[in-house]
Amino acid sequence: MKYHVLPVLALLMSVMMPARAHAAPGDVPAVGDLFDSIHVVIGPSRQSLQSIAVQQVACEGADKSCTQAGGTVSRDLEISGFFKVLDPRSFLADPKAETLVATSWADWMNVGASWLVKYSVKKAGERVDVEFRLYDVNEKRARQVSAQSFPGISPTKVRGAAHRFVNAVIKEITGQPGIFGSRIVVSLKSDAATRDIVTMEMDGSGRGVAVKNGSANMFPRWSKGGKLLYTSFKSGLPQLYLGDRQLTDGVHEYRGAEMSPDGKSIAASVDMDGQSDIVLIDSDTGKLVRKLTDTPWDEVSPTWSNGGNLIAYVSSEAGRPQIHIMNSDGSGQRRLTMAGQYNTSPRFGPGNRVVFSGMDMFRSDLFVVDLEGNISRLTQEQGNNKDAAWSPDGRYLVFLSDRTGDWQVWIMTEDGRYQFPISPDRGRFGTPDWR
Repeated sequence: MKYHVLPVLALLMSVMMPARAHAAPGDVPAVGDLFDSIHVVIGPSRQSLQSIAVQQVACEGADKSCTQAGGTVSRDLEISGFFKVLDPRSFLADPKAETLVATSWADWMNVGASWLVKYSVKKAGERVDVEFRLYDVNEKRARQVSAQSFPGISPTKVRGAAHRFVNAVIKEITGQPGIFGSRIVVSLKSDAATRDIVTMEMDGSGRGVAVKNGSANMFPRWSKGGKLLYTSFKSGLPQLYLGDRQLTDGVHEYRGAEMSPDGKSIAASVDMDGQSDIVLIDSDTGKLVRKLTDTPWDEVSPTWSNGGNLIAYVSSEAGRPQIHIMNSDGSGQRRLTMAGQYNTSPRFGPGNRVVFSGMDMFRSDLFVVDLEGNISRLTQEQGNNKDAAWSPDGRYLVFLSDRTGDWQVWIMTEDGRYQFPISPDRGRFGTPDWR
C-alpha cells in the first residue's frame, strides 16, 4: 500500500483558500497611517523595542519626495523589529527650530525618544538633495552612519536612499546591517486557471511581475545568481523552469524544487512510478542525477540547509505528513518532528533550524524545529498561517496569513513576536521566498 500526501495537501489548500478577488496593489503607508496598522505581539522577544522619533526639518519644492523619504524611513524602522516609531502627534519640539544641527534634546527626551532621525529634502533642478541624520538622544549627540547623504539623486531613487539609510542605522546600533531593499517573491492567482509570480520589497513596495505566461506558475524559489526556479504548467505537465528556460521535459510531474547553495544541484519533488519522491537534478542540464528517496511513501517539499549538507522534506511514512531530514546524498534519513498531526512546508534557516507549517483541527500555524527535534511556536490563534521562508540574514520570516479574512503576505521577527502585513492587497498568494 502506498500513502499519498499530495492529494490531501491539495484538498486542504482548497478548503483554506477563500474565494475573494484581490485589490489593486497599493503603496507604502504614509507616516500617520502606521499607528493604525496591525501589530501583533506574541511571547517573549529576544530584544526590546527602542523608541525612535522621525522628524522632517526641511522640505523645499519636493513634497512628494519628502513624503516618500519620511514614510519609507518610518515604515522601515517600524517593521524592522528593533524600534517603536513614536507618533508625530506626540512631538514637543518646535519643527521650525529643529535643523540637522540644532536639536532640543529635552523635548525629545520628554516624549520618550531614545533615538531621533531627522531628514531634509530640497529640490535641485530635476533632482533632489536628500539628507538623513541619526541622533542618540540619551547621549545628546549625532551618530555618523555610512549612508546618510544623497545629493542630486532622481526622485525615483528616494525610496532606495531611505532603505539604505535605515540599513545603516540598524548596523550602527546592532552591528549588523538591515536588509531593506531585498526582494520577496510569491505566486499570485489572477484567475481560475492562471497564477503569476510577483516580487516585492521587504516593506511591500516595488511590486513587479516576474513570470506571467498565461499559465499556472507556482513554488518560486530564488536560486544562485538571482534567477527564479519555479514549477509551471506552461508546457502542459508541471515542469521546472529556471528563469525563462524550461529545465525539465518528460512524462514526470515536478511540484516544487530548491537549488543547492553552491548552485550545482536541484532537489526536486517529482511524481514517478505512482508516487512522489525527492530526486537530485543537475542545475545546468536538468538531467536526473539520482533518486534521494525510494520508499513506499510520498516525499515532497525538499529544502537545503545553508551549508548544503542536509535536506529537510515532508514524508507520509507516519501515515500523516511529518518533517524528515537526510544527508544531501540521501543517506541518514530520519523523522524530525514527533509532535503534531500534519506538518508540511519545511524551510531550512540559520543554525540548522527548520520552520514549518503545522495543522491541527484544520488550523495551520508556524513552528520552528532544531535538529534535536525541539519545537518552538511562532503563531497561535491568529487565523491560518503557512508557507514561511527565512530572510537572507535570518532575522525575519516571510509567511502567508488569512487572519484579516483573505491571504496576505506578512513578515515577522524570527522569534515570532513582531508581525506585520506587507501586501496592501488581499489575494490568493502562495509559497513566498526571500532573496
